[in-house]
Amino acid sequence: MKGPIFFLAMLSVVGITLALFIVTLGLAIPGLWKFGLVVAEMAIVSQVLIRYFGMSGEMGLILLRSRRGLDFIDGLSKNEGAWKFFSDMGATMSYGLLSVPLMRGNTSLRSVCCGLVMLLAITFIVAPLVVPFLTEVLKIGMIEKAKTQVTAPSQAFFPVAVALIVGGGLFMLLLASLLLYGLVVLSAAMSTLLAGTNAMAGTTPGATFLLPGVNLPLVEGVAALVIIMAVHEGAHAILGRIARIPLLSSGVVLFGIIPVGAFIEPDEGKLAKVERVAQTRVLVAGSTANLTASFAFFVLFVLFALAMNAAGLQSIPYVGALAHSLYLLLGMAFALNFVIGTVNLLPLPFFDGYRIIDVNMKNKYFVKGLMLLTLLAFLMNFLPWFFVK
Repeated sequence: MKGPIFFLAMLSVVGITLALFIVTLGLAIPGLWKFGLVVAEMAIVSQVLIRYFGMSGEMGLILLRSRRGLDFIDGLSKNEGAWKFFSDMGATMSYGLLSVPLMRGNTSLRSVCCGLVMLLAITFIVAPLVVPFLTEVLKIGMIEKAKTQVTAPSQAFFPVAVALIVGGGLFMLLLASLLLYGLVVLSAAMSTLLAGTNAMAGTTPGATFLLPGVNLPLVEGVAALVIIMAVHEGAHAILGRIARIPLLSSGVVLFGIIPVGAFIEPDEGKLAKVERVAQTRVLVAGSTANLTASFAFFVLFVLFALAMNAAGLQSIPYVGALAHSLYLLLGMAFALNFVIGTVNLLPLPFFDGYRIIDVNMKNKYFVKGLMLLTLLAFLMNFLPWFFVK
């Protein structure tokens, strides 16, 4: 039986963790070290709460499970036609014209056309402002250098990029970019190790971790991530119910004491037994929701920024601080929805992109090979962080 002493001990662990977290953020050390300390602290706290306080957990994350909200999901899933169209449109946004064979012809010309329009709008209107926002507003290190390095080549290969986008969607464009930059990093690493050059020190990391309080504003960052994961998991849940898959629970995911997302837990056994098109709709729905939300929040972000500047809200005491906080929240909602929606399409372990390919490809050796190649390129994109001075 859990008595007052149990809850007092748990509250003490949370309080000590929060104090250490605040102290870590204030240390005058490089951001990479700070990030590592926070990750180590939260990983330890997660294990303490799981092992000694009986919290549910998977892969070092704490899962606060509940059945609340499942009736709401059931209500939303009643309009089956609209949600299937939404997911089919998202398949085109994610995989371009490859979505037609991917969905085995179970998609309409209208959903493909709408998906292509949304794909081009997100790629050429929303995506170009993601990096500038993360650079100028959030001050994430090394991104500005990366932006200047990739701008010229991307313009030179614009026709190739358009062909990749239309033919293979955001999945193909991101995968090609990841693999190509992985080769750039590998070449620099070989030059550094074998020839003793300083090539790695001058190579920009191709990826970075995002953590509220470290390289994202704490309050607005947590709020944005909760919105993003609620949208993502909610879409999975709705398409799951349409496919007649029972939902076991829903809840919030914590890394230590930091909320990092939300989840809907379907009956995985029954999900694996439904036909492939239905499985694909369920799996692609998460990224579809993130990309659609990215576009919606982008519109809200632009309108709010224009209104804030026109009204001069920044100069009004208290109101200016609140307006700036909302500005950050809307900006992170559009930028991070785009990042999570696209990265989730990669064929990496635990990502929806891997499961989509695994469901639809008979050759499992090809699936595993692509996963390992993508994982290697993904890790190579992080490698330059260890050479940053």
